[in-house]
Amino acid sequence: MSDKNQTSKYLRFSGVGIQMGIIIGGFAWLGSYLDEKYQNKTPWWTIGLSLFGVFSGLYLMIKEVIKMGKKNERK
Repeated sequence: MSDKNQTSKYLRFSGVGIQMGIIIGGFAWLGSYLDEKYQNKTPWWTIGLSLFGVFSGLYLMIKEVIKMGKKNERK
């Protein structure tokens, strides 16, 4: 495996990690905003949307890993 190919994989995974962090942070911020707007005693919006963000981020990461695996099988 060449250094360029290995570096490309690291960059792709770091990009997916950043994307996952942005998704989780965005949904957590939206949940916090909705909890503040509706003045909930328990932060249900924040909890629910944060979990949705985690699952969405994991879905995108798994999808990317599967795509990388298929590319490696073709070689």
